[in-house]
Amino acid sequence: MTAEDKKSQYDASASATGYLYQCRYALLLGLQAIATRPELLLSIEKFDDISFSDGEGPVAQIQAKHHVSKKGDLTDASEDLWSTLRIWSEQVATDHEKAFQTAFILTTTATAPAGTAASFLRAADRDPDKARTLLLKVAAKSKSKKNAPAYLAFTSLSEFLQQRLLNAVSILDRSANIADVWDELCQAVRLAVPKEHVGQLVERLEGWWFGLMTRILLSGSDVSVLAIDSKLDELREEFSRSRLPVEFASAQPPTSIVADLDKRPFVAQLRRVNVGAQRIEWAIRDYYRASEQRSKWAREKLTLDGEVEQYEQDLIEAWQPRFAAMVDNLPMLCDEKTKTASGQKLYQWAEQDALLPLRSLAQRFLTHGSFHILANRHAVGWHPEFDQPESSTKGVAS
Repeated sequence: MTAEDKKSQYDASASATGYLYQCRYALLLGLQAIATRPELLLSIEKFDDISFSDGEGPVAQIQAKHHVSKKGDLTDASEDLWSTLRIWSEQVATDHEKAFQTAFILTTTATAPAGTAASFLRAADRDPDKARTLLLKVAAKSKSKKNAPAYLAFTSLSEFLQQRLLNAVSILDRSANIADVWDELCQAVRLAVPKEHVGQLVERLEGWWFGLMTRILLSGSDVSVLAIDSKLDELREEFSRSRLPVEFASAQPPTSIVADLDKRPFVAQLRRVNVGAQRIEWAIRDYYRASEQRSKWAREKLTLDGEVEQYEQDLIEAWQPRFAAMVDNLPMLCDEKTKTASGQKLYQWAEQDALLPLRSLAQRFLTHGSFHILANRHAVGWHPEFDQPESSTKGVAS
């Protein structure tokens, strides 16, 4: 066995790509169904690769075939074609009504050459009778052991059921590959948000969708087309001018990040007013969440020019009178213990009570974390002498 053969034997990339293609294509079909059949239920690996049902049974079954290379043309002896026909023929043999009630669709990145059975099953220039003649011909002459069970399944149907099945079959060849389906998803939602945010919208929609598909695969259940519509509405709102998407509200910083942040000035400020280890851990967590969230908004251009700077100014101006009042209320020539206690009270306000919205987004981690971002730059502080080196104030009464 050659090295290339071994690689092919153990390489799961093609099957993984096929699964991702199946899920991504299902999402595209679901989005397209919103306008025409919103009442339908969508499933994967239940009745077929992808299927739509009305609650009583499938109304459309889709086989999705993805080829990374240019291989896989749908000739009359194509394994893709016959493996699909076998599945459908066996279903129709068991339940004759399926040939009348269900649309059978083969979508593939491969090409049906002109004059082949598959070419006569496209939406345009259809001729199911010609397709049937060609299929029966190859089934009678072919020596393929791989296709033999499929040949038997199809030819075992009565002539009438063969005709009914092929009348219900549609071939969508030269379909978009996994990368192109992304572009089609973007096209499908292009009117939902400003064009500069379409990619981010699809990214979030797919993240939700792939998680949902995993649960559906495990449970064997369905998802309503309306659920896709509802999620799209929810995400559309997140990208409106009045809202910002939140993705880091429950994020936990990696251990290596915690170790680095523990050395930052905002942590030194907390230690200067004797904040306990648990509260410092929470402060580091919120600093991380706010930093990551703000950075992502900036990368995706979701915040307006000067918007974050204005938010920081609002935080500073909320802190200023409280800090000034703390300093004014300190006794003259007070000791360090008194200063520390006052600083703790000021920090407690920022930690527990302050909740200033950015646009209409009011999130505790964002307010709290942004205060630490400012404290890291010494724009705000908790100790009365936070802007002076600690060593220069020790033992000095004010």
